[in-house]
Amino acid sequence: MKKGRTKLTRHDAERLFEGLPAGKVSVSSRPVNPFEAGVFDVVKRVDDETKLWKDNLITLPMAIELPACYESVARMREAIEQAWHVKWVREGKNEVVTEFPEGWTAVRPKSGPIELRDPSGVVRALYGWAEDAELRILPRYLVESQANSSNGLGSLLVRDRGNGQILERSSIWSAQTGVNHPDWTRLSKWLSLRYPEHRDPLRYWEDCEGNIQK
Repeated sequence: MKKGRTKLTRHDAERLFEGLPAGKVSVSSRPVNPFEAGVFDVVKRVDDETKLWKDNLITLPMAIELPACYESVARMREAIEQAWHVKWVREGKNEVVTEFPEGWTAVRPKSGPIELRDPSGVVRALYGWAEDAELRILPRYLVESQANSSNGLGSLLVRDRGNGQILERSSIWSAQTGVNHPDWTRLSKWLSLRYPEHRDPLRYWEDCEGNIQK
């Protein structure tokens, strides 16, 4: 009796679906994902890229100390964009958020201005944190003073800031410093003869020269 009742019940159940179109039956050991294929992979990749992008953002002053070889701040910013491969992301009243290539950092020491450093650690620019601060970009070659703490006298030297090498040094130690030093004119001429565009802080750096030529 139980066996016959089972067959009759199954037969009745099958009759309920007579006339309906046959469909393919899919059997799977895992549930069907209601979302599009790979959607979570896309979200994860976007999050990773956004995080990396934010790590390269540096806030700089809006104002720039303009070298004599640039006629306007706008032209200077164009040159920075090309030489450093930066992107101006967002501007505020006194500052601008900038996206730098990987490895650039802004370091604020215990005293003194904030240092903008390239991936090798060389200080490429300085700026303060006040509302009227200006970005001062440093050249690769310059004449700088060197003081002797034992006698109070000073000399001058020409330094390659790219590698720290001293290229030329004054032969006179004097109580006068900077442009008043007796050897200032001689060393300035020496530098201008060998690096005629040294006053442009975006010239002679290896990364700048490579980016400008692209």
